[in-house]
Amino acid sequence: MGTKSTRYKESLEKLGFKQIDIYRLKERDVVRLMRKSDGKVYLVDLSRHIEEMSLEEFLEHVTNKVR
Repeated sequence: MGTKSTRYKESLEKLGFKQIDIYRLKERDVVRLMRKSDGKVYLVDLSRHIEEMSLEEFLEHVTNKVR
């Protein structure tokens, strides 16, 4: 099984997104994603740092922000 960050990226791939990068802010992270189908780029502002979130919580947060 891969690292936590690898599992997050793989889960995003299954949803049709590519993780471009993560902006690390003092109290939260912002994830930049690209939708594979049309190349549209999204900035997803997380409520806290990604390593403080479970995979399910992260995916729920992402899907709520981009759809």
